[in-house]
Amino acid sequence: MSGNHVVYGFLRPYSESILPEHELEILHYESNPPPDDILQQGAVSVPLSDHYRNWAKRTLWETTKFPSLVRERKSDVVLTVSGALIPRCPVPQAVLCQNPWCYRPIVHRNWKERLKARLQRVGYSKAFQHAGLMLYISDHLRSLYAADNQGRKECPHEIAYVGLNEDTFEAAREHADLSRDPYSILSVSAMAAWKGAHTLVDAVAILRKRDIPATLRLVGPWPDSDYEQRIRNQVNSLKLADAVEILGRVSDEELHRQYAINQVYALPSHCESYGIPAAEAMAFGTPIVSTNCCAIAEICQPAGLFGPVEDPQWTADALQELLTNQTNWQTLSEAAKTRAATLTWQECVKPFSKIERLATGS
Repeated sequence: MSGNHVVYGFLRPYSESILPEHELEILHYESNPPPDDILQQGAVSVPLSDHYRNWAKRTLWETTKFPSLVRERKSDVVLTVSGALIPRCPVPQAVLCQNPWCYRPIVHRNWKERLKARLQRVGYSKAFQHAGLMLYISDHLRSLYAADNQGRKECPHEIAYVGLNEDTFEAAREHADLSRDPYSILSVSAMAAWKGAHTLVDAVAILRKRDIPATLRLVGPWPDSDYEQRIRNQVNSLKLADAVEILGRVSDEELHRQYAINQVYALPSHCESYGIPAAEAMAFGTPIVSTNCCAIAEICQPAGLFGPVEDPQWTADALQELLTNQTNWQTLSEAAKTRAATLTWQECVKPFSKIERLATGS
């Protein structure tokens, strides 16, 4: 879902800017067609069988079949959204970089994922050096590429922050008068182990020992059932059943309400290339608590507190500051809304204007 948000979020205003003067063809899996509004603007759908969703099969298809497709369709430029170059592509490539996963060993659960990460790093390295244009969704992500390619020449690049959808801004306006639940903390993400839900639960336990009646709401799917059970056991062992709600997936309407009624958004994550939920929370004026090792600190810097990962004590201190210091909370809340207002798709898509130059070599 976040991938669709990013790619089609950029392509909506980008297609408006280039069509019909230029042509835009979108290669996609059959089960994941482009949104109708982009096709209605004149973009062309080019479906690919879901058989190639497996990364190894997709890589083989890209290497052996994609170059012929490019020639057949007489494409001038290719925008790939995988973070890597497509091998043997006969035209210049712009590369949209979204994923820091391969640079974070903590998220690799087995030898297959470690092998995949190693191969991705090789592909990312080639893109870092040889792409016509690299588009990173944060400078943090660019720094991960650069750190893995020290001493190698870097190709042209731009930072293109991810925009917020208009319905997020509309919901924030509609919910502006809702009351905040006292001492409430919201965390929204796919709740993988590296997202730090365990750190938040420990932090809530610390706050409760300080007689601060903090509550925590965890919103989002659990890709690892063992980790979900770990968190449920942790909640029970700390006697926090009345303090921690595990809500799972919720509707967009309920998600917007949660952004509006909680005092703080928190995600003590090891690995974020951007942090879409944190940016969305800012639109509702909700201050952020997160780590300084991921992109959330960059995206939300004026609107939150950012510290070490895997540190329940620091996290509890930061949460306490924003749950109990109304003056500081108000300052960061206003900063959050101001920052979010800059993250419109019309503004964020501007670096994409350089893609057309690849076709002319200018």
